[in-house]
Amino acid sequence: MLVVRLIQYLKSRPLALVSLALLALLYLFMIFAEFISPYTPTRSFEEDTFHPSNIELSAKGLVAREYRVLSPITWRYAKVKGSEFHHKIRFFVKGEEYRLFGLIPVSRHLFGTLPDESTGEVYPVFLFGADNLGRDLFSRMVYGSRISLTIGFVASAISLILAILFGGIAGYYGGKPDWFVMRVCEFLMLIPSLYLILFLRSILNTKMDSGTAYMIITVILSLVGWPGTARTLRGMVHSIKRDEFVLDAGLEGIPSTVIIFVHIIPQITSLLIVSTTLAIPGFIMSETTLSYLGLGISDPAVSWGSLINRDISTLSNLKNFPWLLSPVWLLLLVTLAFNFLGDALRDYFDPYHVIFPTWKKKSTDSHRLTQIIKNSQDEISENPRESASASFLSVENLRISFTVLRGSSHTIIQSVRGVSFQMNRGEILGIVGESGSGKSVTTTAIPALHPSNATVEGKIFFDGVELTSLSQKEMRSYRGKKIGLIFQEPGRSFDPLQNIGSVFFETFRNSQPEISRGEADEKAVTLLDEVGLPDPKSRLKNYPHQFSGGQLQRISIALSLAQGCQLLIADEPTTALDVTIQAQIVSLLANLRKTRNLSIIFISHNIDLVAGLCDNIIVMYGGLIMEKGSSEEIMRHAKHPYTQALLASSPKFGSHYSTEKLVSIPGRVTDPAHPEPGCPFAPRCQYAKDECKKSGICYKMGES
Repeated sequence: MLVVRLIQYLKSRPLALVSLALLALLYLFMIFAEFISPYTPTRSFEEDTFHPSNIELSAKGLVAREYRVLSPITWRYAKVKGSEFHHKIRFFVKGEEYRLFGLIPVSRHLFGTLPDESTGEVYPVFLFGADNLGRDLFSRMVYGSRISLTIGFVASAISLILAILFGGIAGYYGGKPDWFVMRVCEFLMLIPSLYLILFLRSILNTKMDSGTAYMIITVILSLVGWPGTARTLRGMVHSIKRDEFVLDAGLEGIPSTVIIFVHIIPQITSLLIVSTTLAIPGFIMSETTLSYLGLGISDPAVSWGSLINRDISTLSNLKNFPWLLSPVWLLLLVTLAFNFLGDALRDYFDPYHVIFPTWKKKSTDSHRLTQIIKNSQDEISENPRESASASFLSVENLRISFTVLRGSSHTIIQSVRGVSFQMNRGEILGIVGESGSGKSVTTTAIPALHPSNATVEGKIFFDGVELTSLSQKEMRSYRGKKIGLIFQEPGRSFDPLQNIGSVFFETFRNSQPEISRGEADEKAVTLLDEVGLPDPKSRLKNYPHQFSGGQLQRISIALSLAQGCQLLIADEPTTALDVTIQAQIVSLLANLRKTRNLSIIFISHNIDLVAGLCDNIIVMYGGLIMEKGSSEEIMRHAKHPYTQALLASSPKFGSHYSTEKLVSIPGRVTDPAHPEPGCPFAPRCQYAKDECKKSGICYKMGES
């Protein structure tokens, strides 16, 4: 099933699919080299030195045309006229005997010519021409692929195993093993790889048989190739080992080796795939370089590097016999094929990359999205309201969709489907709803922070300016300076390598490029003191890991205020905090609203928390607004069944599980890829009727 899904995915990546087909064909040629090649790599036609390609299409079909030597010094050839000098090329023709897979005696070759009836001689077929000894270049390239391609795979496999072993041990155990492995990596990486390969090969005996040379080259390439991957892998393992699922595995008594190779290494599959696919052509090129310099494969064995070494010895050769460059072009094609295939495999195994549409699908998906939006109905009727310019923030019929690649097809995810609301300056607006309701997607559209696979329609007016009409360059004057944004996980909002003072200095320089570090520190201390961070001056040199979650959230709020923002979007800022710290953050936001006349959009799952802080509340579900009103109206006189269900599922102070069970909303959240035509909550609503499933008007709200 995995192979089938992968092939389906590659169909959407034409370059990767062509690359896969090319590599598969080359490895097939490598396996059946004796059958594919008309001659052995050492078969020499002395009278045909530097012979050009002689394959033509004539009245007889595909033929090998005879050539005559004009000058044995310059090896100039001329075509011999007459159809009697055309030798028909036949397939599955008898030729030199060989053993298939080294076991089965066979004399059939893929193509060739029949022996002359009078002399019994076989006229050679030169698909790519011949070299300086009259040897068929095509046959030598096919046989040469056995060494070049297998060295690439074997060296990559050994190098990858060493990288996983040493990188995994260094990253997981740390301490002395980490120090020792990293120092070895640094020493090996200090010397340019090519020079190190040449040095190691040159200190060995230069005269050795092909089998020994193959083994020596493979070992050298493997030893030189693993440090870079191991160093990168070590950093990722060191990061992943702190995750909760790894700690849980350790608590369960699972051996460290199992944790490394079963739980951690699979998390970095995309990195290993990219490293391997890039390493294979690199090792092939290294073998080619060694053979070209005479330190690699030598006669009677043949590789692509040895072909280049023997055939491209002078510039005059390239000028007079350009077909001798065929191994070079083949080497470049193989390198590009591995790179294109590696990129596709990385995207397939890494979900973050596959969300972006390809150029081929873009126009089709845009047309589909336009049709969906055109044919969709407004599920909720909006009351007449004031003009956009009269409100501090006004969102009108906002629709946001994402194009996501699932398998080989592109799916339209309709995250927001016609949201409209307004808020006044100095107001706190709460947005509540289950995960996947479209809360965060709606608010991140205000500062235009959606990725490139998003399609945004509708209008957003901020202080009388239509933000959706601004370019990315123009939006920079609003992000941070007028519109601030804080997230629910403060620990992931900071660069772990920057101390807090540097973060503030970087922020201040966006609006004041001439500001000094001292001035920035003074302003940072003032802001941190305003948000209630104890001893702010001494904490500027601290790094994010030296603060608690609540302290980091206070710093996030201070950073949002650093450039004087007028609207603060708080995306679930209390979710990762304990109840006491939640109350402190909520109190801080309420105080900033009073002291700075700050407008705030507060997103949360906790409708009780939102009601205690906000002036007005919006209840969202399935990318739509189910209900909106003042906090008192929502909490006391909720009309929509979804709002009522949220209130009923919120635990009440003083309740106990032994006397009263918590209420949950039955069913599952609507799928934004296949939204319901009517009210999205209808499949889960106990009051739903046929009218609810067909239109966006809630029957229960109309009844009340």
